[in-house]
Amino acid sequence: MRLKSHLLATAACVGLLQATVAYGAEQTAEQSIEALSRKVDEQAKRLEQQAQQIEQQRRELLEQRRQLQLLLQEKAGGAPQTAASAAPAPAPEARKQPPAPAGAAAAQAPADAATRPKEGRTEQDITIISDVGGVLTPRGTLTLEALLTASHTSSNRFFFQGVEIVDAVLIGAIEATESRRNYISPQIGARYGITNRMEASVKVPFVYRDDRVESTIISQNPETPGEPTFLQNIDGTGIGDIEFGLQYQLNDGKEGWPFLVANLRAKSNTGKGPYEVDRNDLGIETELPTGSGFWSVEPSMTFIYQTDPAVFFTNLGYTWNIARDVNATVGNNLIERVNPGDTISASVGVGFALNETFSMSMGYQHNYIFGTKSVINNTNVSSQDFQVGSLLFGMSLGLGESTGLSMSVAVGVTEESPDVEFTLRVPFSFSLID
Repeated sequence: MRLKSHLLATAACVGLLQATVAYGAEQTAEQSIEALSRKVDEQAKRLEQQAQQIEQQRRELLEQRRQLQLLLQEKAGGAPQTAASAAPAPAPEARKQPPAPAGAAAAQAPADAATRPKEGRTEQDITIISDVGGVLTPRGTLTLEALLTASHTSSNRFFFQGVEIVDAVLIGAIEATESRRNYISPQIGARYGITNRMEASVKVPFVYRDDRVESTIISQNPETPGEPTFLQNIDGTGIGDIEFGLQYQLNDGKEGWPFLVANLRAKSNTGKGPYEVDRNDLGIETELPTGSGFWSVEPSMTFIYQTDPAVFFTNLGYTWNIARDVNATVGNNLIERVNPGDTISASVGVGFALNETFSMSMGYQHNYIFGTKSVINNTNVSSQDFQVGSLLFGMSLGLGESTGLSMSVAVGVTEESPDVEFTLRVPFSFSLID
């Protein structure tokens, strides 16, 4: 009996000891988990703090690089290269000959971030849509550029010839005219940096045009029913008007001032003009012109303001189209002298650098084109003024240290504007001076 009591007591002690050990092990495991969780949280906080410090150091490094570039270019006599520009104005013949590349929003390319070596770019090397002003080619650098421009213009118009008795009661004929105009122009351009502040440029276009005009006369007289239709399909191919340009950067953009770039562009009359094309006996064109037929000179001023990571730009310009004696007979009319209307142009926009090689931009351009004054059969004749406005969108991608790809689109917002215009360009840069 006594032995049995001892065995029971021993078993009870062993059970109690096992429970105590299990409880202690459970408590130790929970404490280990809690300690490990605290270590993980502390490590995560340290990593977050280190990431913030690395980001701060990266920003400081970029700022130091930017300041170093400013100092180097000041020493060289130039200013930091900022890829921004505003669009030039087209010739007043925009309705007859779509300019290159936009009737209202021409878009040639300047030197830009896409063609600059990676180590030479800054966060504000942003390409903006056109070429009058903006980034200047560095001294001794030659940039060759292949461009392709295409545009489409359509219009539907109704004309009434007859007598209107009361509103909506017409006696006569209604003429409905539908036109479709296409324009394609591959071009070769070149720019050369004379100094860090002065650049010269030239552009040679080849032009293909195709027009389709359909006119339908709807008779309002029951005695003469029918809908006579006149269809005209004509095209034109050849060299366009060669352009020359000179740009000069006036200041260094310090003390809160925007960069000021003075531009001067001259357009020749190397293309076949509207008074040089073949016509039938009625004086109707049988081929389309590939040029304006007149020399023009366009001075303009570009303003560029940087605010990281964006660049704001605006351009103001005036195009002087030089009058000349034509002395051409069109049908039964003698056209003696023609003075194409001049153009006042203005554009504004903003560009954003998304990274070191890719940028996007948007803007708006508006041109006010004065009417053409002509002397026809010893009589002075003037056409009406008109306006051309377009929304501009552009992007640029760097493909290497010396080449890139850029694209721009112009969408017409006024009646005289092309519906849509597209420009694709690929620049190649070469340093001619070591």
